[in-house]
Amino acid sequence: MDVTPRLRLLLIEDSEDDAALVVRALVRGGYDVTSERVDTPATLRAALNRQAWDIAIADYTMPGFSGTVALQMLRERDADLPFIFVSGTIGEDSAVAAMKVGAHDYIMKGNLKRLVPAVERELRDASVRRERRRAEQRIAYLAYHDALTDLPNRSLLHDRLEQAARAANRDSKPLALLVMDLDGFKEINDTLGHHAGDRVLQQVASRVRGTLREADTVARLGGDEFAILLPSTDIDGAILAAQKVLQEIERPLLIDQRPLAVRASVGVACFPEHGASAETLLQKADVAMYLAKSDRQGIAVYAPDRDRHTHRRLTLIAELRQALDARQFVLEYQPIVHLRTGVVVGVEALVRWNHPQHGRLLPGDFIELAEQTGLINPLTMIVLDTALNEWAGVDTLTPLTVSVNLSPRNLQDPELPQRVGDFLKAHGAAPSALALEITENILLTDPARSMDCLQRLHAMGVRLVIDDFGTGYSSLSYLRRLPVNELKIDRSFIADLSSGRDDVIVRSTIELAHNLGLTVVGEGVESAAMHDQLMALGCDTAQGRYFAEPAPAAQTRGWIVRQGALGLL
Repeated sequence: MDVTPRLRLLLIEDSEDDAALVVRALVRGGYDVTSERVDTPATLRAALNRQAWDIAIADYTMPGFSGTVALQMLRERDADLPFIFVSGTIGEDSAVAAMKVGAHDYIMKGNLKRLVPAVERELRDASVRRERRRAEQRIAYLAYHDALTDLPNRSLLHDRLEQAARAANRDSKPLALLVMDLDGFKEINDTLGHHAGDRVLQQVASRVRGTLREADTVARLGGDEFAILLPSTDIDGAILAAQKVLQEIERPLLIDQRPLAVRASVGVACFPEHGASAETLLQKADVAMYLAKSDRQGIAVYAPDRDRHTHRRLTLIAELRQALDARQFVLEYQPIVHLRTGVVVGVEALVRWNHPQHGRLLPGDFIELAEQTGLINPLTMIVLDTALNEWAGVDTLTPLTVSVNLSPRNLQDPELPQRVGDFLKAHGAAPSALALEITENILLTDPARSMDCLQRLHAMGVRLVIDDFGTGYSSLSYLRRLPVNELKIDRSFIADLSSGRDDVIVRSTIELAHNLGLTVVGEGVESAAMHDQLMALGCDTAQGRYFAEPAPAAQTRGWIVRQGALGLL
C-alpha cells in the first residue's frame, strides 16, 4: 500500500488565493500538505522558529516584503532547505539573480504544471545535500577524533598540548601529561576476540573521561594507548590523578555479561621539569609509561637517568644513514584489484628495512625518523628506483600501475619532478604506469611549493592519489584544488562498514569523488563482506588481505599469474 508523502510547506505569499492554488496543485500531485502562509519578516521569523519545514515557496514581489529578503532570512537558518519562487512578475534577469543567491528554481504562476516535478526534484536534491554535509562533517570530526571511543585522537591532543604548553609558559603555571597503556591487552584480543577488545577500549575511555575535570583532555593515541592532558597540574597532582584513573579502571569491566579485570601502566611528564614542547612531553611521558610497565608499579614519573630513548634515537639515525648506503631497504607489494572485474590494476609499494640486528622493520619503526632528519628524500628515491625496476616492462593482461607513497617533505624538493622523469626514462616506463600517493594534509607545509610540484607531476602524466582520505584536515571540496586522479578511503572507515556506522560516509565519499572525476580505492579490505559492500556502494578498486598479503615482487607477480589462470584477470 502506497503511503502519501507528507510535505511541510512554508508559503511566503501575500495572496491567499495564490497560496491556495499552490497547495491544491501539490495535493493533486499526491502530497499530504501541511502549510503555513506568511507575508512579513516577523511572521516568517516566527514560522522558522516554530518548526522545521520541508520546502519554502515564495512570491517574488509582495507589498512591504521581498522574496529575496525572505530567501536571505531563510538561508541564515538553513543552507539546504529547498526554495522555489512561484511568481507572476519575475523576469528572466531577476530569476537568474535569485538563483545565484540561493533559490533552487522559479516557476511562473501561469505554469503550475511544473510545480510538482520541481518540488520532487528539489526534495530529492536537498536530501542528497544534507547527507553530503553530514558525511563531510563526520569526516572532518574524525580527522580529530577516534572513531571507536569518540575521544580526541593524536592530532587533536597534539594541538591542545601545544596550546596548553604555550599558556603554561606564558602564565608560569605547571602542566602534566599522562600516557597510559593497558597491560595484557593483546591477550584480551587473542582470547576473547577483537569485538571484546573494542568494548574494553570503549569502557576504559568512558571511565577515564568520568574521572577528569572539564578542562582536562583524554585522548586515544592508538591501539590500547591513551593520553591525559592536565592543565595547571604539578607532579604531585598528576600522580594523584593517575592513581584515581587506575582505581577507576581496575574496577571489573562487564564484557559480554562477564566481569573482566583490567590493569594499566601510567607514565607522567610535567612542564617545565621534563620539557617545554608537545613532542618532548609526549616522548618523556611515553618513556615513563614503559618504566612503569617494567617496574610493575602502575605509575612512574619521567626519570632522565633511566631514559635510553635519546641514545636509542641517535643510534637509529646513524643506522638509518648506513642502511641507505648499504641498500638494506626492500619492497613488498600489495595488489590493487578492480572490484567488478577482478582484474589487478596496480600494486602499492611498501618499504621494509632489513635491519642487521633487529630483523625486518615496518615503516612505523623508521619513517617518522626519516622525515624528521631529512633522510626521507633519499629513501623515497630508493623506493621509486626499486619499484620501477621491479615492475617496468612486466607483461600483464592489463596495464599495471605501481603506487609509491610520498612524504610532505618530498614535495618541498623542487627537483622531485625531474628525478621522477629520470627514473621513468631509465626504466622505460610510461608516466601513467606510476602513481604517487600523498596525504590530504600535504599542502599544510609550504602550500605554494607543494602545489607547484604536484602540478608539474600531473602535467607529466603521473597519476596522483590522495591516501588515507578522511583522516586529515580536509573536506571533499578541498580536492578540487588538487590535480589528483584517485582517492583512497582510509581503512578505518572500511573496517566499520559491517556495523553500518560509516556506510553513509563511504557512500557519500564515493559519489562525490566520482562527481569530481576521481577513481575511488578502498583500503584494508579483509573479508568477502567488506568486498561486497564496497562493490555495492560503487567503489572502483580495493586492496587488502582479502585479496593478498604484501609480498616481494616475484611472489606478487606469481599471485597475479595465478589469478589470471583462475579466470579472474
